[in-house]
Amino acid sequence: MLEKAPEVIGRFIDAAAEQDFDALGQCFTEDATVEDEERTQRGRTEISAWQRKTRTQYNYTVTVTSGQPDGENAYRMGAHLRGNFPGGEADVEYRFVIRYGLISSLRIS
Repeated sequence: MLEKAPEVIGRFIDAAAEQDFDALGQCFTEDATVEDEERTQRGRTEISAWQRKTRTQYNYTVTVTSGQPDGENAYRMGAHLRGNFPGGEADVEYRFVIRYGLISSLRIS
């Protein structure tokens, strides 16, 4: 599913699955933003803390269901989440913007 994805997206998915929050933070630019559940995290420190808190609160798996380039520096990825969060399952879309080989923006909806 991720054959045409920028390399950093694969590193992000792997780091999230392994709960390696330092490696996950290094996938982002210093000034990156992540929008998820109507909240915005800014910068590597906040982004790493957001994932750490989410993974401490919930145990879940992410299965990539689709992926495609979305313009010159953007990529869309569909995923199915399954875990102990409210509802237990969800289909989400990750919208990445890539700058200098790192994620500068991620919107999860």
